[in-house]
Amino acid sequence: MITTKPTVYLIDALNFVRSFLQVPYNEEEKILRALVSALNEASLTDFKGSTFRLIIDGSFRNIGPTAYENVDALFSEERSADEIILEQALYLKNTSKRVCVVTYDRGITQNLHNERIKILSCGKFFDIFLS
Repeated sequence: MITTKPTVYLIDALNFVRSFLQVPYNEEEKILRALVSALNEASLTDFKGSTFRLIIDGSFRNIGPTAYENVDALFSEERSADEIILEQALYLKNTSKRVCVVTYDRGITQNLHNERIKILSCGKFFDIFLS
């Protein structure tokens, strides 16, 4: 059961787009723009007060406006998205914020489990927020 209490959702964006949606590389930016828009809508309805943060591997790419009140994007630049996700999840947990990581990536899920940080699969996330 997903709570409607304010939560920070850290989304492994390219993992979601590539692994779950299976979007071809040349369509990623278009899908990321649509994802930002859909998450903005979700943040204004049942999940008001929640924040959706897309963590995207690599350098900046134009995915459209991400200056919505409750939706933003971070590009990992020279670091991996996994490093940033883990760092942010630990920070949020340690500052008593409700945090949930959205990923299929097995490489990070064990660390998140060890830290008792909630994980939501990409499929479940899609069903709850985007379907």
